Amino acid sequence: MEVLIRLGVVVALAIVAVAVARAAGRWQRPSHPPVDVSDLAPTPGIVVFTSTDCSSCKAALAAVEATGAQVREVTWELEGATLEDRGVEAVPLTVVVDTAGRAVGQVAGVPPRRWLRAAWKRATADEMPDAGDQRR
Repeated sequence: MEVLIRLGVVVALAIVAVAVARAAGRWQRPSHPPVDVSDLAPTPGIVVFTSTDCSSCKAALAAVEATGAQVREVTWELEGATLEDRGVEAVPLTVVVDTAGRAVGQVAGVPPRRWLRAAWKRATADEMPDAGDQRR
């Protein structure tokens, strides 16, 4: 019985620690200053800054490719100057670009599927026909 009480106390403390860490913002997605990709990106499309030895980069690229969007991968080992010129501080970094070449979303780390869907929807919004343009 005493073991169960101790285990319960440990679990309760762990839950409190997680709640405090979240409240303090320690487990939030990393942020990154905006990056200009207007001359790199297909329009609409997605640019992913990666490194060949980065497992998170592989996961980010797989998530982005699952959208069916045109993807431009910029790899540190092959295009390091491009990353430096744009101020890319960490990889993976994903930037979604609309039909006009404007960034409509940027996320550091592996992009969540919900975020990718929403950003891609914003990027391709002007490709959808207006109600007045529909021919019957």
